[in-house]
Amino acid sequence: MSSSWLTPSLSEDLIKNNDLFKETHSIIADIMSGRLDIVQLVENMGGVLTNKEAEHRDKGMRFFTKILKELPQDYLTEAMINFISKFYIDRLKDNHRVIPAVLEGYLAIVNMTNYNVTNSGEFFTVLFREVPCQSQLRQDRYNIYCIVQTLLNKNLEYIKSLGPDFVYGVISSMDGERDPRNLLFLFGFLSTFLKDVPLGHLVDDMFEVISCYYPIDFHPAPDDPAPVTRQDLANALCPCLCAVPEFGEQCLVLLVEKLDSSLRLAKIDSLRLLKESCNTFKAETYGPFLKTLWASIHREISHKTDEELKMVAHETLSALITKLATVSNTDQSFENFVKGILISMQTAIAESSTVAQLVQASKVLLTAANASKESCLIVIRSMIPATVAYYGFKTTSKLQIASLDFLGDLYEMAVHWEVIEQLGAEVNEIPQLCLTAVSQPSKEYQIAGFKTLIRVRNALQSELVLPFIEVLVHNVQFSQDKDLLSVSVETVHAIARKYPEDIMTLVIKGKCDLENLTQDKEALQKRLNLLSNLASIDDFTKIIIEEMLKIITKNDEDASKVVEAMNESMSNASLYSNEKLTEIESDHGLIDSILSWVTSELHTGSKEGLSHGFMLIANTMSSLSVEKQQKVLSKHTGNVLEKCKSDEAYFHILSCLYSSVHQSVYDSSFEDIMTLALTLSLQSKDDDIRTKACVLVAHFLNKAEYGQKFEVLYELLKNFQSDGNREQALSTTLIVLYGWVTKALIMRGNDMFTFWLQKIMTTLSCQEFSQHGSEAIKLVMTDYPDYLNSKHHCRSGLLYKQRMYQSFKSLTGNIGPENDDTKQYYLLSWAYVLEKVPKTVLNNDVGKIAPLIVESLEYDNKDLLQVMLDILCHFIQEKHDVIALSLQTILPRLLNLSKYVKSMDVRIKSLQCLYEIANAYRTMILLPHKQDILLDLAPSLDDKKRLVRNMAVKARTRWFLVGAPGEAKEN
Repeated sequence: MSSSWLTPSLSEDLIKNNDLFKETHSIIADIMSGRLDIVQLVENMGGVLTNKEAEHRDKGMRFFTKILKELPQDYLTEAMINFISKFYIDRLKDNHRVIPAVLEGYLAIVNMTNYNVTNSGEFFTVLFREVPCQSQLRQDRYNIYCIVQTLLNKNLEYIKSLGPDFVYGVISSMDGERDPRNLLFLFGFLSTFLKDVPLGHLVDDMFEVISCYYPIDFHPAPDDPAPVTRQDLANALCPCLCAVPEFGEQCLVLLVEKLDSSLRLAKIDSLRLLKESCNTFKAETYGPFLKTLWASIHREISHKTDEELKMVAHETLSALITKLATVSNTDQSFENFVKGILISMQTAIAESSTVAQLVQASKVLLTAANASKESCLIVIRSMIPATVAYYGFKTTSKLQIASLDFLGDLYEMAVHWEVIEQLGAEVNEIPQLCLTAVSQPSKEYQIAGFKTLIRVRNALQSELVLPFIEVLVHNVQFSQDKDLLSVSVETVHAIARKYPEDIMTLVIKGKCDLENLTQDKEALQKRLNLLSNLASIDDFTKIIIEEMLKIITKNDEDASKVVEAMNESMSNASLYSNEKLTEIESDHGLIDSILSWVTSELHTGSKEGLSHGFMLIANTMSSLSVEKQQKVLSKHTGNVLEKCKSDEAYFHILSCLYSSVHQSVYDSSFEDIMTLALTLSLQSKDDDIRTKACVLVAHFLNKAEYGQKFEVLYELLKNFQSDGNREQALSTTLIVLYGWVTKALIMRGNDMFTFWLQKIMTTLSCQEFSQHGSEAIKLVMTDYPDYLNSKHHCRSGLLYKQRMYQSFKSLTGNIGPENDDTKQYYLLSWAYVLEKVPKTVLNNDVGKIAPLIVESLEYDNKDLLQVMLDILCHFIQEKHDVIALSLQTILPRLLNLSKYVKSMDVRIKSLQCLYEIANAYRTMILLPHKQDILLDLAPSLDDKKRLVRNMAVKARTRWFLVGAPGEAKEN
């Protein structure tokens, strides 16, 4: 049989022997080496290709097609391809058994580099005449569609020149296609085909063939390994139905009909189709349908419970108005449409008796206003006066407050479309109404009025500033409500941005009497909070900061209140940027002043007051540049470090100076500070100092640049934790230090973290320290707002928690918990790690994690249960088999936890797991447990918490349906 393809005996050998199909690689090698010419190969196969038996001709075509598919795409010349193309075209007239190999082979030909697309004219003529597409098998139909798409991509202009006959052939080929995979492919390239190839008089035919699939009603087979979903098909079909303007009228007639359907999916598909059509159809096309379309959209947008349907309706309305606005200058249909919406919604607002009804109508108007500049003008010009009037005749406080919020939305919409100047008279009504609201004694009215005023502050007229300030300053001086105080301060700040001179006169020098700030003790703290907030505005910074620092420098009895107010305001990044803090430090020496104060108060001042001072220093240091930080440190470090050696209280100052330094800041004092911090982390009796010492060690290790700086600090740590050959005796404080060191190293991506993690892991099997070991694991996985974050210039790898999970998982194999107590903390450590890792990562380790979850359900530990139940719920939803195999153990434990008295969240989550199990797994697995579950779920129906009862009803109802007539056996 060797090399028989080189002789005419090839045909006979091919008929008799299937083993030749395994030799195609050798044939390819001979063709590539020049031993065999492709034309010669065809001649040698003549006997089988022209055999009287269709079975043999099919075999010959399949053999030759296999060779073509294995040849490099750029090997055959144009002349060779032309010869083979004509041969394959001729074969299209052959017996139906031969056709599949011909189509597969021609698809290989058209993908070749030197294929001349002019050959395709004859191919399509013969194909459409001789081969009824829908009579072929699924794969053969798919090959036809692929050939069409490939040739379109190769030479669109030539394909377009083939004219209506080609278009009709494509229509005929796809007419009646029912296979979901083929349809998905067809829809995928049809939207492009329709835009690129003129349909001529065949527009109606093409639309009829496509629209017969609308709306998609399809459900994949349960045993399909790679199912095409209904949504996949719907998403692909939609662009085809509105691909060209010529489809406009037919498409709108179709979707109007389906919008009236009782089928939810048909409504959603129709709304999405209408939205998509706005990208293609002309605005004039919609004119005759607008009244009907608004009626349908209005109906769906008013749906009480279906949020997805409402959202799609809003998006569709927006797209339609945007499209109509393009002809607003020449066609009244746009203006009439928007005014129709306006009238409908004004009526709905006037008749609304609940906030929900008001909000629903206002959302429609906001959607309309947001669609275009023209619609924005029409809606807002009418709705601001209407809403102001509505506020006047509605007596319900909740509706009046909701209308204020709506006015704020309308104003922001006008700002967005830059039409404020065209709405001057209407917009000016809003601040006046806000004044009416804040003049009432009710806290709710005042907060709503101030919040709306903040949003429309640029519309505030100067004559209204004084009455607003009277109310605001009264609140600052006398109100005890935190929410009202906060919004009052924010409002003064907003007014000050527009009228700084008025605020300087009326508030800073007037009501707050800045020059005699501490004389009135009654509302001092509130006034300080207001002033420190206003100090962020450039016009006020100098005068306010100087006066506040005078009080701090004198260190009188109110200094701590000033420090607290400054810290609260300056910690707010939205008020004080890094640049602003740097400016204040440079101009006023803020750090020096606060340092002097905390030093003098270190042993006598209140702990809370000092903490504000430390935070203010750290926050200001964080904002400074490297050069400025180094300057501050060189000025103060020597003195503070010396005092620390005899008085550990000074470590608070050292910590606030060094915790926020940049990564490149480093000097010789770092080594002394590191040694001191390590000592205090274990030996200090003060909890705060021990914590700050551990944190400072972590910051140094995390930020030190690789090389000598990092190695010196790390060596200090290694030497400290081992005294000669003897390690430090294990203690709770040492375990905490291990936690911070591990966290610092893993966040910066340093592999040495595993050395310290191992030390923590060994404590998990020790009864005395297992709880502290689990807390150290929690420390590593927890994000802290004041430590080891970007604000303090620390390094943080994006995937460090996933890395911790992988390392923790690999190290747990060496742990053997001694008893139930250590086992509980071992599992709790797992919970702390698993809680912070994306659940998609956990899917790869279900076999390892599932047994831990099942075991955890036995322990009376709320933190442990909440995490494990959440992960269990995820695994159930993903339908992992390992859960199904453990149902006999899991179900009784979940039922027991559904009555867990210590935590409502645990009860809800256990009930959700029961619901998800009934929803995810096969009926035959669930049926043996059904009656026991229904009986044991009954007590949860009477739980004292409403949310628990709701979930119990949901779970029990789903279990009732298990095995019921009509229930799908595969969920």
